[in-house]
Amino acid sequence: MEISKRLAEIVGEENVVVGEADCLAYARDMSVHMGLPEAMVFAHSTEQVSQVLRACHEAGVPVTARGGGTSVTGAALAANGGVVLNLIRMNQILEINLPDHYARVQPGVVCGALNAALVKDRFFFPPDPGSAGIATIGGMINTNASGIRAVKYGTTKDYVMALTVVLADGRVLKVGSKAPKTSSGYNLAQLFCASEGTLGVITEATVKILPQPEYAISARLEFGGISSAGAAVTEMLTTGVPIATCEILDDVSIQVLVKAIGLKVEPGVGCLIMLELDGHRAAVGDYVKQVEAISAKHGILRSKWTDDPVEKAPLWEARHKLVPAMSRLKPGYRLVPLMEDFGVPVTKIPETIKQIQAIGKKHGFPIATFGHIGDGNLHATFIMDVKNAAEWEAVKKIAQDLVEVTAAMEGTMSAEHGLGMAKAPYINVELGPVGMQVMQAVKDALDPQGILNPGKMGLKGSIADVYQASGFEPLRAGQKGVASFGEMDNEIVACIQCGFCRLGCPTYAQTNLEAMNARGRITLAFALLTGQAQPSADMARRLYQCMLCLNCKYTCPAQVNVAGVVQAARQRLVQAGFLPETFKKLMNDMIELGNPFAQPRDKRCDSYPVGYEAKDRAEVMLHLGCVASYQDVRIIPALMKILDAAGLDYTTMGQQENCCGYLAYLVGDMQTFNAVAAANAALFQDKGVRTLLTACAGCYKTFAELYPKHGFGDGYQPEHAVFLLERLIGEGRLRFKDDAPATRVIYHDPCDLGRHLGVYEPPRQVIKALPGVELVEFPQNRSLAKCCGGGGGVKAFDNALGGDIALERIKAAIAQGAEAVVSACPSCKNSLNQAAARARKEKIGKIKVLDITELVASRLA
Repeated sequence: MEISKRLAEIVGEENVVVGEADCLAYARDMSVHMGLPEAMVFAHSTEQVSQVLRACHEAGVPVTARGGGTSVTGAALAANGGVVLNLIRMNQILEINLPDHYARVQPGVVCGALNAALVKDRFFFPPDPGSAGIATIGGMINTNASGIRAVKYGTTKDYVMALTVVLADGRVLKVGSKAPKTSSGYNLAQLFCASEGTLGVITEATVKILPQPEYAISARLEFGGISSAGAAVTEMLTTGVPIATCEILDDVSIQVLVKAIGLKVEPGVGCLIMLELDGHRAAVGDYVKQVEAISAKHGILRSKWTDDPVEKAPLWEARHKLVPAMSRLKPGYRLVPLMEDFGVPVTKIPETIKQIQAIGKKHGFPIATFGHIGDGNLHATFIMDVKNAAEWEAVKKIAQDLVEVTAAMEGTMSAEHGLGMAKAPYINVELGPVGMQVMQAVKDALDPQGILNPGKMGLKGSIADVYQASGFEPLRAGQKGVASFGEMDNEIVACIQCGFCRLGCPTYAQTNLEAMNARGRITLAFALLTGQAQPSADMARRLYQCMLCLNCKYTCPAQVNVAGVVQAARQRLVQAGFLPETFKKLMNDMIELGNPFAQPRDKRCDSYPVGYEAKDRAEVMLHLGCVASYQDVRIIPALMKILDAAGLDYTTMGQQENCCGYLAYLVGDMQTFNAVAAANAALFQDKGVRTLLTACAGCYKTFAELYPKHGFGDGYQPEHAVFLLERLIGEGRLRFKDDAPATRVIYHDPCDLGRHLGVYEPPRQVIKALPGVELVEFPQNRSLAKCCGGGGGVKAFDNALGGDIALERIKAAIAQGAEAVVSACPSCKNSLNQAAARARKEKIGKIKVLDITELVASRLA
């Protein structure tokens, strides 16, 4: 892109990204649409934004501002190409003023982060969208986001006091005031609310904050049907009950949750209402009585109330998990948002719900109706087979019918998500020709060249048909050019692009790049699946920077197996000739030398204890692994010391031991993996192996899961050392020192043993059984534990990135006051050991790194 050099001069080369894979990763969001940018620019200040916009204005280059990328409508997609101006790194809370009840923030501040900063003083920022954990304040202002508290507390625009905005030509405009009220001319601050970045780029916002209510109580109300529930809520709202939150789930939604997450509901329940009341305790008590009385009048089946925060979580679980559950109802099906965000007057809620049900019956298509019924904001969402052209046509007709119902009810087609691309073809129905002319006139006045977020909101250049610029077109149009990943297709489709994976992805945390996040990697795989992109060196570069740690699965509401998708994509890259050079020699050495470290076989036994002699046959065969054999001198002696102390009959394969092949599997070289696995299977059979014991998490996963899956797992039982240690301690076969010095250790969950195989408690039970050893935990542990930085082959491919991730883990351990990090994986120990050395060198702190076998062996009597 010609303007890239000029942009790099403004923000620095490291803040301009033009790679094919990086651009593609920003091409999708939760909508059905696609918009491919030509470059990404990360700005850090108002001055940089001003210069970037001035340069793009002079060159006539489109600019799409972007925050968290959580749009449901395509609002942050580069519909006309050009530059995506990413504001995610402008994430500073500049000021919190409690006496005057405001906070001053940059646009990239995440809503959840702002509330986390306010909670200690019992204040909060009321707008609460479902994406609050990842949605930015800038994006919330640009869509006038709201959420479940809107019924009482209003929407984002109600909290905007002042803004700093950069106009299309680079001029900086300051609007609004920190004063509680102002009547100084046009309310320009409000003009930019819900403008979706089409009028200017917000670089700073002063927002109102409120003290938290004294008391809050939640309820789950069960009704026989949606009509009676809707009538009850309408009466509550029109008779003055100050409901703080009020959510509805219809029968279709309930059945989705029953099938997807096992929601427990009694027979006859056809609608759930979740609500919360807050305020002074005595007043709230009176409101509870009113709600109960009104609900009884409308035939409520049962209710459950609680003010206990612990009990509230499962009460609201159904609502929070509904949207992702829609992608898990049936393989290949997913939620498709088109006209899913309309709002109607409160008194018309019951009739609107009836109309939605009638539309579903008319088209023979299930419509899940849920949402913020308390303020008339209903979400009518479709669950469909994205490979079925007939269903796409049915959904399009349903969307048009919903537009007509909204108009008939004198409502709005977007109550909180904005217009973007998805609603651009329909907005003229609501605003009419004069309304559209006024919108365009305002746009032309502030952005005469039309460079700011073009193609949105029904303005000039917007799509005329909802399926224009659709990312699903290859699937919708008979699957022409589709190249299947087999069972991983369902995982790719199940990703709704919500972005919650950013909360767990270690590589995203280091880079803020979407291609380095789970969602971006799914987007790359989706492009390979649909034929919208082909394997390339640039795509390989990003896909081989994934740790395959699976943290994203446990921050993903739909629990998408991103690691499986990336591994499948790597296989395709290998088949197309794009295995990175780094790995080619490792694969060759794995075959020729039995290890990926270019070490001769006669060195494999160098760390064995002096005098050890292997038996021909034994009860237990050790597979000691390449890292423990070649890169560590303590793990093997420690393991053997424990086995000797327990009187266990064991032996080793000595120089005949081979690599398990896990690295080959991780990088997608299935030819090498299968060759290594076949050789090992033959060796195990020749050695008469019955129990195969390893202290390596990766080796154990390979033997326990991958070998059986690929036909190499017969005749022996793999076991990880933590299971054996737990059993030996439980049986009293190990004796420990009573006078060993006290120590405080922290346990690091290896990804392969923890998230991949669900082994969390055995190593903790082992550590807790050791006299004088105190176990502390990382704030992020078990399924949310951060990776050591060495997973997925990244240590070999991008050692600097892996090292930075490992250092963050060591910093977290030091912060918990631990004297040593203990893990159950030699690879984790290796990565964390290097990070600990770096921490000492950089004077961050001192900490030891031990394998769990070393810790146990050091305590033996």
